[in-house]
Amino acid sequence: MLLTGLVTISAFLLLGLGATRTSRGALYMTGGMLLILISASMHVSQFTGAWTTLGAVTTEIGIGSLLLAGLLRRSDADARPWFIIGAGALSIAVLMLAWQKLSVASVLEDGPDRPVVAMESWILELGPDDSIDEVAGTLERHGASWERAFPTVDLVEDIDLAQVYLVNVSASASGPLTNALISDVENVDHIELNFDVHLDTPSSSFHLRSASQGILEDDPLASKQWALEAINGHAVHRMIADAEPARKALVAILDTGVDANHEDVSQTFASSPATTDEHGHGSHCAGLAGAATNNGLGIASLNWEGRFMDIAGYRALNDQGFGSIEMISQAIIDATQDGADVISMSLGAKTETPKVIRDAIEFAMERNVIVVASAGNANEDAIDHMPSNVEGVIVVSAIDRDLNKARFSNTNTSLSRPITAPGVDILSLKTGGGYVTMSGTSMSTPVVSGIIGMMRALNPDISDEDVWKILEETSRPVRHSAQIGNLVDAEAAIQRVLDRL
Repeated sequence: MLLTGLVTISAFLLLGLGATRTSRGALYMTGGMLLILISASMHVSQFTGAWTTLGAVTTEIGIGSLLLAGLLRRSDADARPWFIIGAGALSIAVLMLAWQKLSVASVLEDGPDRPVVAMESWILELGPDDSIDEVAGTLERHGASWERAFPTVDLVEDIDLAQVYLVNVSASASGPLTNALISDVENVDHIELNFDVHLDTPSSSFHLRSASQGILEDDPLASKQWALEAINGHAVHRMIADAEPARKALVAILDTGVDANHEDVSQTFASSPATTDEHGHGSHCAGLAGAATNNGLGIASLNWEGRFMDIAGYRALNDQGFGSIEMISQAIIDATQDGADVISMSLGAKTETPKVIRDAIEFAMERNVIVVASAGNANEDAIDHMPSNVEGVIVVSAIDRDLNKARFSNTNTSLSRPITAPGVDILSLKTGGGYVTMSGTSMSTPVVSGIIGMMRALNPDISDEDVWKILEETSRPVRHSAQIGNLVDAEAAIQRVLDRL
């Protein structure tokens, strides 16, 4: 800002010289106008907030106008207008400074609900051969703190994720700091805001009707699960009732946590970090993916007698349904390192996927983890929804009981791996006990994740590419398949895996 101020004041001096000199006056005037344009450009490039920029501009105009008035007065020209402009601009600058001081003082007052300083969080990625020590001076000058974002990942495992740091800085210093880091092309590979995403779950109408007869499982609420009938889930139970998995598959639910003590998932819950769920969203998803089935309790999934899949919980979202991109990335990394076969993410936001999440998903896929994500609930194109817009992710939209596109569901056929599943009035676990219906692509996603988990349980060596090929080839067209993909068919997909054994 100091250099910009000197440029502005120099512009006024040149304008004054141009106005008071007969010789080369036009040249001085041209130089002054050019410096004003340069000053304006510098203010735009250094913008750190309207209040700060306006204060700097009024101060520069005030000082420059007074200097210009002095030059005019020495030449017996009328200097009074410039004295008035200069004095007025400086008065405004002083008032702005006083107001800013009072505002800061009021923020610093003690109060139970008043934050002391507004903070921002940033994701900083250094080059593979760079050290945080090389940018520590810049961070310290702006009052920032930092820590490694993913300490369990080393350079051998991933040269990008191993070099990611979480930087916290006051909002007022955020602009100058990020500008300085972006300019440090020698050490800094990437920087992005660690923003929050939040759940957006459509309301459910709670209309439960009994499914058709011929149900094998003894779960008392199975007949109320229209989704199982729609994906031919009951036929799967008859197919695998006497089958044995090659091993249990691990399906990771990246969400608000999972109520590990719920009666219908306690038998199938694997050791994992997020064993509680104050929100309820994650528990609902967990039941759809792998609730123990034919256990005489609650609902059914495809997980016959709990023998085929274990469910793991990772907290990508907090109790209020909010999660930062760092939290989501960390959950992906943790689930991958814990040996997940499938990662199920019923979350997202309307934006291009941040680099750190794309890197985390790539980290998972390179280790043969299948990533499934919800298309979103805004009735828009999922190409603008993250993380479903990452290449290689299986993107799940939602249909209603009539097999029509759910009114809220995003479309997904602009992406490479689109599929649809039931997502309206879906019955599953209620955190703390009991059962509840919910709607959204959040619900259709774990339905697909559960099918993939069954495929991996029967054939642990089946690849990500083969899983998608089978799902795509065995899925059934529905009325809006051109917008939301075909309906997943659990019976046909699992039969195809069994046929290949």
